[in-house]
Amino acid sequence: MRLRTIFLIVLLALVALFATVNWTAFTAPTTLSLIYTDFQAPLGMVMLGVVVVLTAFFLLYILALQTSVMLESRRLHKQLDAQRDLADQAEQSRFNDLRAYLKNELEQLQRRQVEQQTLLGQRLDSLQRDLHLRVEQTENAVAAQVGELDDRLQRQGARSIIEPL
Repeated sequence: MRLRTIFLIVLLALVALFATVNWTAFTAPTTLSLIYTDFQAPLGMVMLGVVVVLTAFFLLYILALQTSVMLESRRLHKQLDAQRDLADQAEQSRFNDLRAYLKNELEQLQRRQVEQQTLLGQRLDSLQRDLHLRVEQTENAVAAQVGELDDRLQRQGARSIIEPL
């Protein structure tokens, strides 16, 4: 319990104890004035009645206040749930947008890679043809040089055979 509640309960218990201990004084009749008229009544009972009425009034006031606070809390809780649902939907929408964007970017990247692979394949084919052509040219040049050297050797071999004679 809160300190205020405990304090009020203790205070009411003290008033009840005071009234019980002084019950004879509370019930002793006294002349009371209401400005325009006088009447006979026990002052203690009147004051105790006032305290009971005020206590009942404040209890009803607290009950009404607590009820209004609970209703307001419930209303705010519903609004908070609605806002949370809206935020969740917005977040889900952002995730979907991000997923679509990333998918689009990935597809574009894959298309670019395919294009680059195609260009690279064409370039490799071109380089392979050039290399094959150069190898063939080098082979022909080497064969021509070997043939020329062979001719020279054969001519020198024929001269060497002819000369010593």
